[in-house]
Amino acid sequence: MAPNVYLRRKNSQLDAKRDIEKLRKELLKQEKQQKKQKEKEQKKQQEKEQKKQQERERKKHQDKEQKKQQEKEQKKQQERERKKHQDKEQKKQQ
Repeated sequence: MAPNVYLRRKNSQLDAKRDIEKLRKELLKQEKQQKKQKEKEQKKQQEKEQKKQQERERKKHQDKEQKKQQEKEQKKQQERERKKHQDKEQKKQQ
């Protein structure tokens, strides 16, 4: 085999190895980027779900407070009615 043919073959083998290594690194880089993107999307989704949950809790608490306030107002109204009725009864007895 002529020395030039040997060198060309060796160089082409080295080029092929270099190309394979380059492609392998590129593939790893792409996989890493995809993984990072997937994690980012999962985090975004998780934050969205957490926000929804917090909103539900806030709404639940707000409804509870509103109901409590309504019951308080209702109780006050009943007390005023009772007092009014009581005053009427006292006037009748006098």
